Amino acid sequence: MDRVCDPKPDGYSLYPVAEVVQKPEIQRLAAYALIVQDQKILLCRLTALTGSAGMWTLPGGKVEFGEHPDNAVVREVLEETGLKVTNKGVLTVNSELFHFTGTRMHAVRLIYKVQVESGTLRYEQGGTTDVCEWFTPEEARKLPLVSLAKLGVRLVKEHGLIA
Repeated sequence: MDRVCDPKPDGYSLYPVAEVVQKPEIQRLAAYALIVQDQKILLCRLTALTGSAGMWTLPGGKVEFGEHPDNAVVREVLEETGLKVTNKGVLTVNSELFHFTGTRMHAVRLIYKVQVESGTLRYEQGGTTDVCEWFTPEEARKLPLVSLAKLGVRLVKEHGLIA
């Protein structure tokens, strides 16, 4: 291993220090839905395909290459929940850094307000979520939530989406 020398605090002698190695960096754009119906918010439980199995999140996910985020949120909600939704616009943009063992990830997440138009709630098979359920904000706060879901619960209150 190459060694780099830094001065000691006394400024006279040198001692070796390990070289800093830069981790690979990934940037991920995703679109998520804040879905409120009958005074409840829809959340999805993450599977082992993610690093957060058993935790709850908002429905949504990765924007595919060349896909517009406005379309991605509608597609992702249908894939994860079976619900057809209408996009009512972006509520906020969330930016968060994650540090994993071999890499760093910058997640840029658009959170949309959407309205359910049709469909029957069903669970995704073999994907990143396995259960979707409706919760009151009080019930949701008692669940193991990822940071995105915590933000969603907060936005429900801030935007007056639940009385």
